[in-house]
Amino acid sequence: MVTLDALDNQLLELLCRQKCKFYKAGQEIKEKEYQCGAYKILKVMLEKGQINLEQLKAFSSLVVTDPAPSS
Repeated sequence: MVTLDALDNQLLELLCRQKCKFYKAGQEIKEKEYQCGAYKILKVMLEKGQINLEQLKAFSSLVVTDPAPSS
């Protein structure tokens, strides 16, 4: 089982669950390697203080996600 820290939970909620069309519910619990490259880069940038969560929220609001294609 993967241990999630507070930053992981914030990134999952802000980015993966809301913006990523590849994210599957519970993926972070089922898979050891659930983090994509963009997730890893953003987490490092946050940890190093290069961006903050408020900036990330502002940037993510500019991302338009397409609804999943209907069957």
